[in-house]
Amino acid sequence: MMKKLILYFILLALSGCDALRGCEALRGSSLLVSPASSDCPTKPTVALSEKDVEEISLNDQTLTKSGQASATKAIGYKFVGQSGERISLSTNPDICTWVYSPDNQIISGGKLPKTGKYIIEVSAPKGTKNFDLQIRLLDIVLTKDVALEIVKRWYKAKPQIFAPPFDTTLIEQITTGKLYSSLTSPDSSVAWLKKYDSYYKYNKSEITNVMNFSNSGKEGYINIKVLEELYLHSPKGIDQESSGTFTINATYYFRNDNGVWKISDYQKSS
Repeated sequence: MMKKLILYFILLALSGCDALRGCEALRGSSLLVSPASSDCPTKPTVALSEKDVEEISLNDQTLTKSGQASATKAIGYKFVGQSGERISLSTNPDICTWVYSPDNQIISGGKLPKTGKYIIEVSAPKGTKNFDLQIRLLDIVLTKDVALEIVKRWYKAKPQIFAPPFDTTLIEQITTGKLYSSLTSPDSSVAWLKKYDSYYKYNKSEITNVMNFSNSGKEGYINIKVLEELYLHSPKGIDQESSGTFTINATYYFRNDNGVWKISDYQKSS
């Protein structure tokens, strides 16, 4: 059995190549990600086609993908990585691998600045080779910085969740537990907005202070102060009672959902 080479990368996470948007254009500005074979180039020489990319779901259990790679055709795997995660790749020594970050760069190790979708590209330095690729995400630790990054993603996503296109995929990516259920139920605030042809417009969402943070290992919370300017639009105009600039204290609770930290609930007060 061929000796496996183990590659470790630190991923700070959620869209690698943006569904392969302009993947070919990445070739000139990417960094080297220690390829498995010494014959591998510092960057791919074969364009990765969207039809050859498989979307996969990763957690702390090893996922094995087998296939056939060549010097003229690349294979890709797309997954969601989160701030602070580490990914472990193990494959044959005559196989080349590169990992694209959400900002369309090839990672060379170390922490990355954002959460998003990553793409693993697999090819062979020459000829055609069979491969077994083991992929695993190692558990991340919920630090104050990680918790704050998740909350920032939540506020960034709110204009797309509580207004057209009412993006439920963002709810799934960021929330879990009680919060996820409340946002996707038939009587949720999102459902109400859609039913009554209404939406929120957010002019400002600024975290002005982090007052407290705690992590018990499996759960955690962060208490912050937020300055938010928002307006509720309806067919009758702006609802003045639900609109304006507000400063609130908010506590966000987190839970590890299959290796990914998400917001499970929140409480707020004026």
